[in-house]
Amino acid sequence: MLEVKHVEKMIKGKYRCIVVSDIHSHLDRFKQLLKKTKYCLDDYLVVVGDFIEKGDQAIETVEYLMKLQEKNDKVYVLLGNCEYALEEMVTNPKYAKQIINYLNHIGKGGMIRQAINKLSLNIKSDQPEYIQLKVKEFLQPYFNYFTTLPTTLHFNNFIFVHAGIEKREDWQNSSLSSMIEMKTFYMDGHCLDDYVIVGHLPTSNQYENFINNEIIINNEKRVISIDGGTGVKSISQLNALIITGENGTYTFSKEYVQPLPLYQVLLDINSLSKEAVKIAWPNFEVELLEEKSNFSKCRQINTNKILNIKNEFLYHHSDKVYCLDDYIDYQISLKKGDIVKLVGVYGIYAYVIKNNTVGWVKYRYLKKLQFKHQ
Repeated sequence: MLEVKHVEKMIKGKYRCIVVSDIHSHLDRFKQLLKKTKYCLDDYLVVVGDFIEKGDQAIETVEYLMKLQEKNDKVYVLLGNCEYALEEMVTNPKYAKQIINYLNHIGKGGMIRQAINKLSLNIKSDQPEYIQLKVKEFLQPYFNYFTTLPTTLHFNNFIFVHAGIEKREDWQNSSLSSMIEMKTFYMDGHCLDDYVIVGHLPTSNQYENFINNEIIINNEKRVISIDGGTGVKSISQLNALIITGENGTYTFSKEYVQPLPLYQVLLDINSLSKEAVKIAWPNFEVELLEEKSNFSKCRQINTNKILNIKNEFLYHHSDKVYCLDDYIDYQISLKKGDIVKLVGVYGIYAYVIKNNTVGWVKYRYLKKLQFKHQ
C-alpha cells in the first residue's frame, strides 16, 4: 500500500510554476500542453495526481513523467486516487477477482489492460489470481516509482493536493480519503491563508446550466480547481495553471489544449432554443417521456427539469434510463463564417462549441477546415 507523504518547498526570488492535473493517460495532449506553455527546465512543473487510467497511454505517461523527473529536480508528481486504487487492486490478493470487473468497466485503457496485452493474458480463461500475479510482476517497476511520490506539496503560498484537505489548521493530518477522493472541497473550502490547488473533479461540474472546462480561481475561498475533464467527459480539455511569482507576490495565467477539429458555418442559423438544461454529475438519471427520432423528451429525475436529449446520449442500466456526461440541451445560433469546434456527429446533428458555448446544429450546415485543430 502506498504511504502518504508531504513535501515542503520554499523558494526565494523569481519563479514560474506550471500546474497540470488529471492527465489520465493522454500523453499526447500533455506534451502539446507543455509545448503551448513553453515549458523549460527553469520552470517548476507540478502534476497533481491521476496521471494514469481512462486513456490508452498509461504506461507511456508514467515513463514520460519518470524521465522528466530524472532530468529536472523541479518536477513534482503527486499521487491521486487512480494511482492509489490501481496499486492496491494489483498488489492486494483479495482484489484479484475485481480486476476482471474493472477491465470490463473501463474498456481498452489503463495500465492493467496494457500489461495484459503485453503479456498475452486471457481474461476469459486465465484465473484471476494468475492474472493479478503476472500483472503485478509486470507493473512492479512503475509501482516502485509510485512509492517515491508525495500526496501533497506545500510550495510557497500554495498547497497542491489531488482532491482537497479538511478544514483544519493541521491540514497535513487530513485523512487520505479527503486528500484523494473528496467531492465537496470546492464548496466547503478550507481555513488557511494559502491557496489550495486541486484536480479530481472536472471544473464543469461546478456549473449548473452550461459546460465550461476552464480553470476556476476562487480568490475568496482561496481554492483553485484545474481538472478539465480529460478522459472523463466527452467535452473536455487539459488545463495548465501558470503561477509567476517573486518574493511573496504572484500572478496567475491559464493555458489549455482541446484537440477538436474545426468547422466553418455555411449560413446564418437563428435558433429559438430555450435556456439550456444541462446533465452532469451527479444527476444522470432521467425519465423518458416521449421517444422521438432525434431528440427525445425527458425529465431529469433529481431536478424535475424537462429537456430534449439526443437519442445517442441515452442508455439503459438496471431498468433505469441515464444520460451520458456532459450533455447540454441547446440549439445553438451561429453566423455564416463562424468557426466552431466539432465534438461529434450524431445522426444528422453535430455537437459543437463556439466561444465556450456548447450546442446542437445540423451537420450539413458545417464545412470542415483543413488547418489544424486547436
